[in-house]
Amino acid sequence: MGYQILLICVFAFIPTILSRGTITLGHDTTMGTIVIDGTKTIAETDENFVCLTLDIWPHDECRWSKLCVWDGHASMLNLDLTLPILNKAVQAFKSLRIRVGGTLQDKLIYNVGAGFKGTCHPFQAIEGSLFDFSVGCLYMERWDDLNNFFNNTGAIVTFGLNALLGKHNTKGIQWEGKWNYSNAEALIQYTVEKNYKINSWEFGNELVGRISIGASITAAQYAEDLLKLREIIDRLYNNSQQKPLIVAPGAFFDEAWYDEFVRKTGPKVVDVLTHHIYNMGAGQDPKLVYRFVNSTYLSQVSNTFEQLKNVIQKNAPWAAAWVGEAGGAYQGGSPHLSDTFINSFWYLDQLGMASLYNTKVYCRQTLIGGFYGVLKSSTLLPTPDYYGALLFHRLMGPRVLKIYNHVSSDLRSYAHCSRGRSGVTLLLINLSNTTDFLITIESNMNMSLQKRNTRTNDSHLKHRRKRTASREEYHLTPKDGLLRSSTVLLNGNPLETTKEGDIPNLMPVYRESNSFIRIASWSIAFIVIPDFVAGGCK
Repeated sequence: MGYQILLICVFAFIPTILSRGTITLGHDTTMGTIVIDGTKTIAETDENFVCLTLDIWPHDECRWSKLCVWDGHASMLNLDLTLPILNKAVQAFKSLRIRVGGTLQDKLIYNVGAGFKGTCHPFQAIEGSLFDFSVGCLYMERWDDLNNFFNNTGAIVTFGLNALLGKHNTKGIQWEGKWNYSNAEALIQYTVEKNYKINSWEFGNELVGRISIGASITAAQYAEDLLKLREIIDRLYNNSQQKPLIVAPGAFFDEAWYDEFVRKTGPKVVDVLTHHIYNMGAGQDPKLVYRFVNSTYLSQVSNTFEQLKNVIQKNAPWAAAWVGEAGGAYQGGSPHLSDTFINSFWYLDQLGMASLYNTKVYCRQTLIGGFYGVLKSSTLLPTPDYYGALLFHRLMGPRVLKIYNHVSSDLRSYAHCSRGRSGVTLLLINLSNTTDFLITIESNMNMSLQKRNTRTNDSHLKHRRKRTASREEYHLTPKDGLLRSSTVLLNGNPLETTKEGDIPNLMPVYRESNSFIRIASWSIAFIVIPDFVAGGCK
């Protein structure tokens, strides 16, 4: 009861704390142990799990009163691809996945092929039309520029195709008719002839299920259209060493629709099932800020991951699960939240949580554009989420380990095999504003050995305690303690690009492996333990 009363008191102070960025309550320190089961992996991501998106919205997309969310030429159609800071931000990942697409991909015509070349024009705002915009155009000169950018930065590309072409609106938001595939086929043909490397072609965006956006297509029709796309990909890439994946449906998860869809397409037609996540609510919701530090709220979306995992295991074992788009808050994100430190509580927790359910790729909305871009549209300067994504990509390997955390629900914890080296890496997120956590790390193998042998000089325990290698710690905190700060500190030092746009070195601090790990209140930490013996990581 005392603990419950304390929590009530803490949450009562949250509005004051969040608005001022200062902590008015005294700090407590809680000690505890986190146990990692290193004997086997429980899930596995793709080597290139972290993914960022480029959307299509033009600069005059203005849903918010007196505020154009996409102002700044952040669309894949008009973004200046030659900017050094943009190129260096992508190159820092060495192999960053980029998903190109969004709502307007289903109104985008490609200026290539019979009947289309020379007949398409830029997007124009038209109130009352589907998505409030006219049909737009992707010119092949721009497609060439995009692919040169992808090649120069090492990006791994997913491109979203127009799935509405040839269909017509029948009633409400329902659209029917067979897909007119000729324009998409011409674009793919052009891409093959140019030898551009596209990792995957995605079909449609948010056109299916109970939460279709603007237009809706039945599972039966979607399956029929995908069978045609599969035939096109197989034919045009017949002599290619690396055939692109087919990704679909890029929608909000609807278990009944997804289940029917995979049964109607059959084996090995769709390689990846994607779903979108905007679980934090509307960008203008005044209650949004409190959800970032609410552990119970953050955990609710795990049901979606579990349900999609079950659909794949039951009816589509050949397919992989991806999060194709996730921005936290919808409507372009939330100003002074989506681009600040507090958003990292949601974003990095999502990366850790999605990994637990065999999600292979997680695409964050966006690389640039809207309020949720990890690069600011006006300056291209990295936000705290950019650095969090880069650390996750560099430190957390594909293999996921089970973790036992009985310390506190406010301490979100995830463990992976370390990337490219021995040992394990933990992601620890402290949602509490009043409590620091002092953590020890144990292996469940050693714990079980301890139960079998109560002698304190057990050789296995001696071996565990003789760690000589230092561990690496990367502690992320907001500048001046302000959760809405757009500047993040790494081990107390602000992360800032150079005048030339170079990304700063992300340097750890080193600690003795057997010493306590301190996780400060309202902070995030990556902990790399190179001498942690984990059989599942070999």
